[in-house]
Amino acid sequence: MNLTEIQHNLMGDWDGANLLQFPNLADNLSTSHLSIKPIVKRKFLIFTYTWSHEGSSQEGFILLGYNKEQGIATAAWADSWHMSAMILPCQGAIDQHGVITLNGSYKAPTGRYRDWRLTIRTDSARELHITIRNLAPEGAEELAIRANYRRAS
Repeated sequence: MNLTEIQHNLMGDWDGANLLQFPNLADNLSTSHLSIKPIVKRKFLIFTYTWSHEGSSQEGFILLGYNKEQGIATAAWADSWHMSAMILPCQGAIDQHGVITLNGSYKAPTGRYRDWRLTIRTDSARELHITIRNLAPEGAEELAIRANYRRAS
């Protein structure tokens, strides 16, 4: 499956809830709005979203592309809470069910590199789920974000 085949199920406006889970922080559940649109002659999708943390509004985007010949999905991710002024480049794939999996690395405060795994999936044209996991160097996965959306009316 490729981006062209699944973009119909992704495009549009979505409303839902964003759960932020991080070690040493209380879980943070907030409302979230997501908008997905094609750009650059429909070769890319731009995901723009809002959420909040402790009463402070946050926003972010994911710019997603797919090279059909190589079977490689690429993305740029930025978020007002998770990153300072950096863009996290990601690379991954779209599986036969249309699940998009992207991986990226960042330098943690300890100086060691850590990995993110971002997964985007639709159960139907009415539901969309985004999960982001922090991958520890020893292999453990920690849920960082779970966002569940329903198509906006």
